[in-house]
Amino acid sequence: MRSQLRRIILITIAIGIVLAVVFFVDFGTLLSALGGLSVTALVSLFLLLAISAVVKAVRWAYFLRAARLDISWRNGMTTYLAGMTAGALPGGSWLPVRLAQEHGTVRMRQAAAALFVAFVGDIIGISLVAWASLLITRQPGPTFVLPAIGLFMAGVLIAMGRSRRVWMYVDRLLARSRVTRRWLPQESDIQSRVNALMRSGVIARGALFSIATTSLSAVVLVVVVRGLTFTGISWRDAFFVHSMSETTAIVIPIPGGIGTSDSSLAGLMNSLGIGWVRATYVVLALRSADLLFKTIVGSLLLVAFYNKLLMTALKVRSRAGRAGQQAKRVWKFSSEMTRRGTRTARISGARAHEPSRQPVAAAAPSAQHGQPPVPAEPRRPSTPA
Repeated sequence: MRSQLRRIILITIAIGIVLAVVFFVDFGTLLSALGGLSVTALVSLFLLLAISAVVKAVRWAYFLRAARLDISWRNGMTTYLAGMTAGALPGGSWLPVRLAQEHGTVRMRQAAAALFVAFVGDIIGISLVAWASLLITRQPGPTFVLPAIGLFMAGVLIAMGRSRRVWMYVDRLLARSRVTRRWLPQESDIQSRVNALMRSGVIARGALFSIATTSLSAVVLVVVVRGLTFTGISWRDAFFVHSMSETTAIVIPIPGGIGTSDSSLAGLMNSLGIGWVRATYVVLALRSADLLFKTIVGSLLLVAFYNKLLMTALKVRSRAGRAGQQAKRVWKFSSEMTRRGTRTARISGARAHEPSRQPVAAAAPSAQHGQPPVPAEPRRPSTPA
């Protein structure tokens, strides 16, 4: 039953992916931006997106193997690359965790610990890049608050992973509110699995992976801004703008980072002298290109490596549809029988409460004139001859 439910969830995710592409990808802006870029810029853009995806896939495979899971480097990378299909959805990062279950004896609750440690590495790496960019660009002191909050959050998560007492304290603290209660993990042994991954070497390598992917994203920003604007952007400003927008998305969590990251990215580019309309245009082009690349590449790899899983999910959906039709027919039949039984019961009850209509015997004539009735003469027994 659980396996069927998980497969149905995959179908739901696929439908959500199509809706995400329709609503989040601005095809008009994307086509206009692609037409405005040179051939060299276009090749550089998609090459950088591909390299960034491969680096993130290697990082994910490293975390899975660091958790001592029985999965190869190749399978670990394919789970991430195929899981990019749901990257635009809230909670889409759980699709690689689900796909890891298709390899060997790996279970979702085991791979979830790798997702937790990867998030810690991202916080540390992005916050460090943001801190360094603030120092290089000589930004005012209050701007250092966001990276400091990010590093503080990473410290709290590391303490939670290493100490069960801190984990339980934060667990009780989040359970007090209805909003934060849904953030709590459902598995009881998640802390012990995270604790096994919270090693200094694993966290340090995760931060290095995050610094690499953040740098690649900053290079992508340079390519797009220089291709779509007259003023362009310098390398240090690109690192400052991108790292600060990502830090803002971490400190102010919104699913997928849509809203916080995009608005801060446009605002920071506007502060560098790029017009607000042009900055918004660049952000929409970046978001649409990244989302479309992940969806197309992820969908192709999902079909190529996990086609059996998808076909099984489609069969389950077909069987569920037939079962639903059969249940609908049974429900109609039972409703009709209930209606008939209720009607029969009402008719029987009405007849039971009606007065008796049996005919009354006619009185004797003497009784009609006020005289007592004459008793009948008893019958004498016949005498035998």
